[in-house]
Amino acid sequence: MKKLLPLSLILLNAFSYAQNKDKLTHAIDVDAIRQTELTGDIGLRPTIMSVMAKRAGVDAYLKKFPAKKYFTFPESRKNSIRLLDGLPEKWLSYSSEQSETFSDQAKPGEYFVFQVGVYASNQPLKNIRVKFTPLKGTGGTLLKDVTCFNSGGISFKGDEFTKDLNLGAKKVLPLWFGIQIPESAKGAFKGTIEIKPEGLPATLVAVNLNVSGEVVENRGYNDQNSLSRLAWLNSKIGLDDDITTGYQQVVRNQKTISILGRTIKLAETGLPESIETYFDLNNEKILPEGQPVIAKALQFIVAQNGSPMKFKIGPTHFTDHLPGATSWETKFSNADVVITLKGRAEYDGFIGYSAVVTPLKNTAVDDIRLEIPMRPEKATYMMGLDKEGGFSPKDWHWKWDVLEKHQDEVWMGAVNGGLKVKLKGKNYHRQLVNIYYPFGPLREPESWGNNHTGGVDIGTVDNAVLIKAFSGKRNLQKGETYEFDFELLITPFKTINKNILFNDRYYHSDIDTSLNFIKVAKEKGANIVVVHHKKDIYPFIDYPFHEENVPDLKAFIDSSHVNGLQTKIYYTTRELTVNAPELWAMRALDNEILYPGPGMATRSLVNPKGVHPWLGENLKENFIPGWVATFTAGKYKGRQDLAILTTPDSRLNNFFLEGLDWMGKNLKIDGIYMDDLALDRETMKRTRKVLDRERPGAKIDMHTWNHYNKYAKWASSLNLYMDMLSFIDQLWVGEARDYNRSSDYWLIEVSGIPFGLTSQMLNKGGNKWRGMTFGITNRLGWYRSTSPEYLWKFWDEYHIDKKEMIGFWNPTSPVKTDNPETEVSIYKGKDEVIIALANWTSKEQKCRLKIDWRALGLSPDEVTAEIPEITEFQEKKSINVKNEITLESEKGFLIVLKRK
Repeated sequence: MKKLLPLSLILLNAFSYAQNKDKLTHAIDVDAIRQTELTGDIGLRPTIMSVMAKRAGVDAYLKKFPAKKYFTFPESRKNSIRLLDGLPEKWLSYSSEQSETFSDQAKPGEYFVFQVGVYASNQPLKNIRVKFTPLKGTGGTLLKDVTCFNSGGISFKGDEFTKDLNLGAKKVLPLWFGIQIPESAKGAFKGTIEIKPEGLPATLVAVNLNVSGEVVENRGYNDQNSLSRLAWLNSKIGLDDDITTGYQQVVRNQKTISILGRTIKLAETGLPESIETYFDLNNEKILPEGQPVIAKALQFIVAQNGSPMKFKIGPTHFTDHLPGATSWETKFSNADVVITLKGRAEYDGFIGYSAVVTPLKNTAVDDIRLEIPMRPEKATYMMGLDKEGGFSPKDWHWKWDVLEKHQDEVWMGAVNGGLKVKLKGKNYHRQLVNIYYPFGPLREPESWGNNHTGGVDIGTVDNAVLIKAFSGKRNLQKGETYEFDFELLITPFKTINKNILFNDRYYHSDIDTSLNFIKVAKEKGANIVVVHHKKDIYPFIDYPFHEENVPDLKAFIDSSHVNGLQTKIYYTTRELTVNAPELWAMRALDNEILYPGPGMATRSLVNPKGVHPWLGENLKENFIPGWVATFTAGKYKGRQDLAILTTPDSRLNNFFLEGLDWMGKNLKIDGIYMDDLALDRETMKRTRKVLDRERPGAKIDMHTWNHYNKYAKWASSLNLYMDMLSFIDQLWVGEARDYNRSSDYWLIEVSGIPFGLTSQMLNKGGNKWRGMTFGITNRLGWYRSTSPEYLWKFWDEYHIDKKEMIGFWNPTSPVKTDNPETEVSIYKGKDEVIIALANWTSKEQKCRLKIDWRALGLSPDEVTAEIPEITEFQEKKSINVKNEITLESEKGFLIVLKRK
């Protein structure tokens, strides 16, 4: 969670999309914003590689080699190449031999990296090919594990890939190489690297390594200056079909697929014919009898001349990937069109589909669409497609507009069963999130969007709520393929974990110094400390394993364990500190890791008046500035940390996962706190596996800023991240969130309950009275928040975690209120019931409780009722639950009924 910078803040102008003409204005609250001046010491000094040679010196050097069109400059890992727009002065001293020879020392067992800078003198270089021979040692030993990070590697999905390398005239391309040295290796090793641009002679760079000394620890990963961690970019850690903690194996019986709390039966088309959920109305239990989510089978329709085309449907072929998934393929065909439908169902409720439409001849169609008929009782609530979370409208009409709407998905459901659909095409790429969305928006899928013709209509048809994703008229061209991809998520993902809900109590401070974190946490009743970035023990965002802070952070975590506490750390991928030693190597990978952008011309909420000059002096161009952290106290007082935006779905995900594994092994972290994710679902699943395997019991909590505003282009946060919620333990929702909204909005956008999660409040501490109808509080220690410690004490005194939670959304609740402006939830025990009653308006409200005593398991004559004293929440008083109750504006009561 970020503290965004101050501006003169005004309410955003309300504007309408489709039928959403009454869209509320959304303010970016000052809780999200603090002053950061663009001054201060970054702590990074210029190196010998920062000194650019003067033009005259470069010209003189080039004249020595008049026949050369390009030059190579081998360089040690100690001197990361920084200049991309000119030669460092250091290189002008290279002889012809030095420019084609690399020699260095290496240690047994280490992942050894080095560079070769390529300079295009007067013309661009195209299709640069890089080849290397194995390094041969004395006695015939070969070092074969050699890679060039620039030319390819292992993607975040585990696939091998290659890249084209090109270079503009008078530019430098740093080529980064890695060699895995076996632990048994010793002596001299020699090999060559061939660098050959298209149409030009090849250059052979001799590589001479002398391997000696003790076997290096952990491949060199513990020494950040060795840059051995670059090997993490090509990691496959966590890439398997195993399931994560808390779920069960996928079971397939013919076309029926069973997962935790849900079953999917496929029709002959390969699309779901029925979906059932077995969760109870409180998401606390899984029942023996299921409830249908859809009214009838989903249909993928190609319409022509006003009617759906008829197809011959082939057999469905399955491939099981147990225990975690099963896949299948079905083909539809007629004389004009072939449709290949591929599906994959996974253990958490994810179903991914790809429908490839291939015309056999030029074919005009009226529409290609997906129809999802929801059961009306499982379409009570809706979130997405320009509709904030809450009760579903009678009907809804939405069209594609990716530049102004960060929207491509919709969820409809009840608390104990629902379905989300996300529409994608072959041109899909992951968008930037938060305030950065305009710099990297979604692409309209060429299939579903059909040049702004497509959209989604929702309305009642034949006693079902029909979600119809249409693409409109088009002429299908022979020789082309059209990919109509879509993803389904069946909610909820799991039952509510009441131990997490009531017993995970966070101390999460925004101050720079950590000296009193453990002391305050223990005194106030917290049992988990979150170490945010911008701390004396963790200064640099998303790089918690920096050598400057690792000893202090490890000592803190060890101390927290001695004191019976757990420690989680801030860790995500959306942006990266400039203090990361691998920054320069990552920048050399042609926007693969660092997201391209307007550089110093960037203006955002974080950088409203300009960009820190350090970025201009060092990165110069083609970047997007991210967070700016200014230390006001402690070890780093006076220093600043800068971040730049990273590219989603890149090899940085692999690096992130290996870093997580390293921290599990070396720091013994108890989990991570993630801030507005830039990850994909597969990486999030791998994240969960890494923690499950290295630190069993470790947890993930996620914060999300409110994306429903003009800066983030009107996205609902939990809709945006829903495909990752199954791997998350708790939510913190959220910064810039308006808690003066209706209870149905709270239920869908804040509570996490319809997805099997628990949540906490953030902005100014939220509203504690309304929060108690969901069993949630704010966090201890965060800026401008009151302390939840007194509610925690109440929870302990009345053993709330042992009671059954029955929410106001549950129509069978034995306690209701006669005033629709109020809500009541209960926590039911055998001899004691806690009633959480809250006023959802800014005016005083009166209400009466309607109690079904039989369902409650009590008699009105055998109970006492009181409002117990809770500091900063309510004063002690007696109450007669038969009488009218007066509630102050925006407040409420916790009432305790006890059997005499």
